[in-house]
Amino acid sequence: MDFNIRPISKICAETGAALVAGSECWSVLVEENGKIVRHDYSAEAWTGPPEAAVGHWMCHVPAEADAGPQLIDPDSLFEYFVQLCESPNTVEQDYQYVLALLLLRKRRLILEQTIEIDDRPAMRLNGSGGEGPFDVQERELTDQQILQLQDQLFGGTAEAAA
Repeated sequence: MDFNIRPISKICAETGAALVAGSECWSVLVEENGKIVRHDYSAEAWTGPPEAAVGHWMCHVPAEADAGPQLIDPDSLFEYFVQLCESPNTVEQDYQYVLALLLLRKRRLILEQTIEIDDRPAMRLNGSGGEGPFDVQERELTDQQILQLQDQLFGGTAEAAA
C-alpha cells in the first residue's frame, strides 16, 4: 500500500472553516478506495476518530512563514488536485473545482469534453502528462467565493497562483 500523505490541510474536513495557525486540530488517516487519506478537523469539530480510522493524532496548525507572494508550482498544485479527485468530500469539491480552473489556466490540465454527472455540468480533464481522466463537476461560485477559496488554499497568495 502506498503512503503518500499530504501535509496538514488549511480547512476543517467537517465544517469547511479555515484552520487557524497555532490552534489545536486533529488529524485522521483513513483508507478510502485502497489509499490512505488524511483528514484534518478543528478542535471544536472533533468528535473522535471514525471507526475505520487507521490512526489519529492531535497537532497544532503551523504558522505560515510570511515571505511575501510565492509562485505556485503547477506540478504541486496538480498533485493536490489528484488527491482531491481520489476522495473529494463535499467541502473539498469547491477546492477541486477552483484548482481545476487554475490548472487549466496554467495548461497543466486539458479540457477533453464537457459531460454531465448527476444531471449537472462537469468537465472531463486530462493532465498534460497523460494523467487522467478526471471528472470535475462545475460549481456555482461567485468571483468573491473563488478568491476566498484561493486565499485559503494558498495562504493569502492567490495573486501568485493566478
